[in-house]
Amino acid sequence: MSRNVSIISCKGYKYIRVCESYRNAQGQPRSKVIENHGRLDAALAKDPDYVVKLKERVARENEAARAARFKALEDDAQTRIRRLQKTAGGEPDYSCVKPLNIGAALIRQVWKDLALPQVFRYLQSKSKIEYSYDKAAFLLSSERILHPGSKRNTFYGRDRSIVPFDEISDINVIYRVLDRLSQDKANIVRHLNREINKRLNRTVTAAFYDVTTYAFESRNADELRNFGLSKDHKVNEVQVVLGLVMDEYGIPIDYDLFEGSTSEFGTMLPMIKRIRHDYDLKKLVVVADRGLNSNENLQQLRDLQCDFVIAQKIKNCAEEQQAIVLDSANWQSVLTDDDGVVISYKTLDVKKEIYETKISPKTGRKYKVGKPIDELDVRWIVSYSRSRAKKDNSDIDRAVEKAQKALANGTNLLKARGYRSLIDIPKGEGTPKLDLEKIAEARKWAGYYAVCTNLKTQSSQDVMAIYRNLWRIEDCFRVSKSMLETRPCFVWTPEHIRGHFMSCYISLVLEKYMVHVLQSHSKDFTAEKICRAMRTAIVVYDDDVQYPQYQRAYEAESGFDEMLRIFGLEPPLRREDKRSLSKKLRLKEISAG
Repeated sequence: MSRNVSIISCKGYKYIRVCESYRNAQGQPRSKVIENHGRLDAALAKDPDYVVKLKERVARENEAARAARFKALEDDAQTRIRRLQKTAGGEPDYSCVKPLNIGAALIRQVWKDLALPQVFRYLQSKSKIEYSYDKAAFLLSSERILHPGSKRNTFYGRDRSIVPFDEISDINVIYRVLDRLSQDKANIVRHLNREINKRLNRTVTAAFYDVTTYAFESRNADELRNFGLSKDHKVNEVQVVLGLVMDEYGIPIDYDLFEGSTSEFGTMLPMIKRIRHDYDLKKLVVVADRGLNSNENLQQLRDLQCDFVIAQKIKNCAEEQQAIVLDSANWQSVLTDDDGVVISYKTLDVKKEIYETKISPKTGRKYKVGKPIDELDVRWIVSYSRSRAKKDNSDIDRAVEKAQKALANGTNLLKARGYRSLIDIPKGEGTPKLDLEKIAEARKWAGYYAVCTNLKTQSSQDVMAIYRNLWRIEDCFRVSKSMLETRPCFVWTPEHIRGHFMSCYISLVLEKYMVHVLQSHSKDFTAEKICRAMRTAIVVYDDDVQYPQYQRAYEAESGFDEMLRIFGLEPPLRREDKRSLSKKLRLKEISAG
């Protein structure tokens, strides 16, 4: 509100008034008389400068009122800033404002970069879906990265995102979209691979495969959930088995979900056959851990014309082969330093005999029958390093220490796994004791590692370099289980379970794609740093001031601003209005909390 001097005419005379402008409840401009100074001619007769002096006085009052108003606004802003700063408990106070996560804007930009809105709109056009398939799928996947939790938590937490989800007004939409994701898995996965191939110039030549399990907080088995060998030692909970294929960048290519009691040996070949067909791969190197190394798997990979590099157990191989491995001759030493050899390689040519197998009706296990029906020519590449030997011996020392404590405390020793396997338990009478022969045998193999391959021309170092990338798939599982909290699963029907894993898979692909792009700019970006930066990237919407605004409430040191720039967005300033912030984040609409 401001005041001004007005001179009006009435019945042949002019009058001096001071008026104040304001807006009514409907926002319309209005004016009211504050002071009446009588007739103009009478005032000028008393003082020819009356009007000039009056205007100067009103201008000073306006300036004083304006300064007081600005001071009140600044004092209020400073009070709000102090409340947003971290308290002694380490948490900011958002009670006076509405916090919004703008990490969702970055994920939305990656979502658009990979043309996901287009594929979801296309899939929606081919169905009778009434809700926004794109926004519902994005809500599930983005919240899995930013605020992992149950589907109920995802729905009721949608207002904490800078990306508005006005289209998702019913929690039942969350469960309906799970059904759609389950049905559309193949189309979405193919689309993701096509877009990533274009953006990274990726040609899949190596497929890294591994298996893990995801538990449910339940003991109710069904067509998908069942009891089995848990990778997380959740022996009293039903589970599902998930097989994952990853590229050399650490980005998932595809996955399959198996019934919880499925043996990992039977999961790899169906997936490899499918991805070779779906993506028309002419040449493929399959890389896997030793848990998937069986003669049957290797034979079928060969018959599929796939190369393979798979970890090989050497502790229980034939005595002749053990002697060759442990022999000090024929080692190729590489990577030497001042202390001597860091790592050495030895190559063995091995013929694997393939037998026909049958399944025992009593035990359900496979067993060999008859004479060998085929023979497989492979190479074992054995490596030895003193640093690995030191680590292996340290692990053995810890296991021996645990075994000794178990013997002293009378711990249940029925399950001969882990450190318990180092304890000799008599079948008849007698006292359990450390198995010194087994401990000595374990130390004999400390520092040794081997892979089995049918690659003929690559050097030992090149083959081992291919295999060493397998850690990336373990990292995929770690990110999925810890950062994305894919387990425990809180949905129960088979279709909802498949949809849950599809949304989690999309989140994992987005996260790994972002990690690869960001690390190509700076190695300082780790998965943990990226995730933490997105989760703490908060702006607060303050509408309890004259001009509603978004105020930045995260630290520049988090690296989030640099992440925004790399993906073509602009970091927000300390304060932004709605139009400016939406332009910087490249969002048509932004949430006001």
